[in-house]
Amino acid sequence: MEEARLDYTFLSSLLNERVLSSEGRVLGRIKDLVVNVDLPQPEAMMLVFRRTFSLEEQSVPWDAVYRVLPTEVTLKEDASPQPVPSKESLPSSHILLRDFLLDKQIVDVHGAKVERVNDLQFLKSDGRLVLLQVDVGMRGILRRLGYEDIVARFLKWFFDYSLKEKFIAWHYVQPLADPDRLKLQISQSKLAELHPADLADIIEDMDVHERAAIVESLNEEVVADIMEEMDPKVQVSIMRGLEPEKAADILEEMSMDEAADLIADLPKETVRGIFEEMDDDYQEQVKGLLAHEEDEAGGLMTTQFMALPSNKTIVDALAHIRQHADEVDVIYYIYVVDKDSKLLGVVNLRELLSHEIFTPLERIMTTRLITAKIDEDAEDLADMFAKYGFRAIPVVDDLGVIQGVIRFKALLDIVAPHLGR
Repeated sequence: MEEARLDYTFLSSLLNERVLSSEGRVLGRIKDLVVNVDLPQPEAMMLVFRRTFSLEEQSVPWDAVYRVLPTEVTLKEDASPQPVPSKESLPSSHILLRDFLLDKQIVDVHGAKVERVNDLQFLKSDGRLVLLQVDVGMRGILRRLGYEDIVARFLKWFFDYSLKEKFIAWHYVQPLADPDRLKLQISQSKLAELHPADLADIIEDMDVHERAAIVESLNEEVVADIMEEMDPKVQVSIMRGLEPEKAADILEEMSMDEAADLIADLPKETVRGIFEEMDDDYQEQVKGLLAHEEDEAGGLMTTQFMALPSNKTIVDALAHIRQHADEVDVIYYIYVVDKDSKLLGVVNLRELLSHEIFTPLERIMTTRLITAKIDEDAEDLADMFAKYGFRAIPVVDDLGVIQGVIRFKALLDIVAPHLGR
């Protein structure tokens, strides 16, 4: 048996090429390949071809392929073509490349952007066909049209320009699941590893169906982080397409101030449905924020912060942080209060880590406080952040009772022009 030499080929070079029997009889032409994407490097598992005269689609396992040449594929003597399995009957890790990937969008998790698949590159070795890279460049389009060499020579001759390859290694590729193909369970873990800001940019470039597929595939905590980095119009579009229970779960994972801003932009009917599914305590806090103007301290603050009595010690504070870190939006400050929640002082993380663990908070807290009033406007708040460089500023009422905390992030767009002062 002749061993296939080590070289490369492209899906576009294989599609529509002849499929021959071991005797050299033409059986049909290649229509698609099935690959197993669960392998570290995806590998061809099945060849799908269309019969020459009947146009019936048939398939053979890839191990029934004897030889792959540039213009034809020859099957082994014992190859027995069978009807093509339905998509539903294929293992969840097996996909039809032409059907599922070619001309479809993927996420390049290395470059953190959405790309269009123009071709796919394979390595041929020892009878195996291994998927190496996705071609997302102009060469891939020209190759499929049959003009790659002509255009490359023309550009080199007349403009001294080399038409560059643009490949993405499969390791960095995340296919976008088809929402209509429920059986397909390709892992979304590659996406979940991206920074939320990068994921937000990626999702904003998708259409409404692709956005829905990604949001459904990621857990609520990850989606919440992404939503906070997203354009408000896209936030609203996504929320309106979700079931109220899913939307409520995502909002409850978001920072309180961010969640309130998003809810304020949603249609009343959508908000009613979400509130019916939302935790009662969280709902009341959100409604409290919505009662304030969005460009005032009361509308910009979060009520999820850490406050402790002055007689508590550093060890108490550290235990409190460990227990509640996932529930609050501000963890770098502990606000020290009296029995009536009047703000007495503030302790930051550095101070907690710099003193003996049984030291009472009242001995290390800063009492010269910079605070904002409930109705403080955004411009004044921006000046305060720019002047003092705090990460967060507490909001108090006329009696000095702490009402919430404004995070620097909530005012970032307004603060930016002040940073050069």
